[in-house]
Amino acid sequence: MDRQLAKRVLTSALLLQIPMLAHAESSIFNSFEKVTVLATQNKFEGAIRINDISRKNGGDQYTLDLSKPLPLTFIKAKPKSGRVKIISVNLITDKNERIIVKTFNGVTIGEADKELSSENLNSASLITAIEIQAEAMGGNAALDFNAASTQEAPKLALRESGNKPIPPGNDNGSSCNKKFDAVLKEKLDLVQLWASRAEGSAAGTWQEKYATKEFNKYVADFNATLKADKSTFATPDYALTLLNFFVERHNASRAESALEQGYKVMADETFEVFMLSLQSDQVCRQVNSESLIKISLDFQKRQEANKPDSRARKLYESMIAKIGKLIPNHYRKELAAKNLSFRAADTEGYKNHKLFLTSKPDSFLKGTYQDMSISAYGVAQQALMNEVKSFNNEQTYQLIVEFQTKYNDPANYPQEVMLKYLTILSEHSNFLRLNPVM
Repeated sequence: MDRQLAKRVLTSALLLQIPMLAHAESSIFNSFEKVTVLATQNKFEGAIRINDISRKNGGDQYTLDLSKPLPLTFIKAKPKSGRVKIISVNLITDKNERIIVKTFNGVTIGEADKELSSENLNSASLITAIEIQAEAMGGNAALDFNAASTQEAPKLALRESGNKPIPPGNDNGSSCNKKFDAVLKEKLDLVQLWASRAEGSAAGTWQEKYATKEFNKYVADFNATLKADKSTFATPDYALTLLNFFVERHNASRAESALEQGYKVMADETFEVFMLSLQSDQVCRQVNSESLIKISLDFQKRQEANKPDSRARKLYESMIAKIGKLIPNHYRKELAAKNLSFRAADTEGYKNHKLFLTSKPDSFLKGTYQDMSISAYGVAQQALMNEVKSFNNEQTYQLIVEFQTKYNDPANYPQEVMLKYLTILSEHSNFLRLNPVM
């Protein structure tokens, strides 16, 4: 009887445990499933193939557009056929900034090699496009390219040449056009041909001497073409591509060689013409102060990516300084054209003053932002002198209260500007000739 009772008790206990075991098994399975999903969601990849990589010296630029801006974690490349020299890879952000991918700077890979992966690109920046400068080494070559994101698989599309809309006037003799780009490209092909022959020849041989002579000849021809017509310029994107290419080649060439000097001359001449183009009135080139700041910041990133004692660093430093001096002039012209109200001009002045305060002491932009702030505040003062005539006493008084508070906050507002505002306001009415409380 005791044995039967014990058996029934044991059976009941087991029956009670079955739902618990089933629940535990379900929980374990669900937990495992969630972990698996998280692991797969940690990385999404998009892929594309670039066929018929250019075999000309210096290669071509291939732009991969993302269907929507995404942060990227890494990119990978592997030739499907042939060998490919990847000269440079840049990520273009939604703010039109360039991020250099250091791993892909001047590397050659073949289909038998392992897939080349970039450094970790984890960043909050949203990427809209990937620019790849690549050259096929020898025969035909195709390149498989992958991009990874933690949000979703990037959808990549190879931008066809001429895909961007051409601004009005570009196709009928305006001051910058793709036809002139093509002319310069042909000239550069010859420069690169003889550069590669000079580099491939043994030092001191007749082959090297002849190739160097021809290289110098075609460098001179390129520069002459570049400067021949002072009203015709390369498109901005191509001019910047040329500049960066010449700086890179100057930096990579053997010190004190003809090639090093030749590429430096080409960089100097191209930059000089580029600066002239920025200051000319062109229908097809809308360059404002914001664009110049972005160009300078891109140069700064490239400068910092090179060694402190490198030749490239010195060239970029010089270009940054010259563009930095040009920015305030552009900004003053923009202010004059906008005819801003007092409030709008004051907002501009404050925005640039804050950028001045927060810029690093050694940044070229610190002085630039200060100049821009002074210009905007000057426009604001002129606008206030005109607008104050229509203010009633109450409006005037409320502005005095506002700017007295700002005058008492020198950490955030320039006191001399606030004092000028207060002087203009206090002199507006016979009933409000107030001296600001200091």
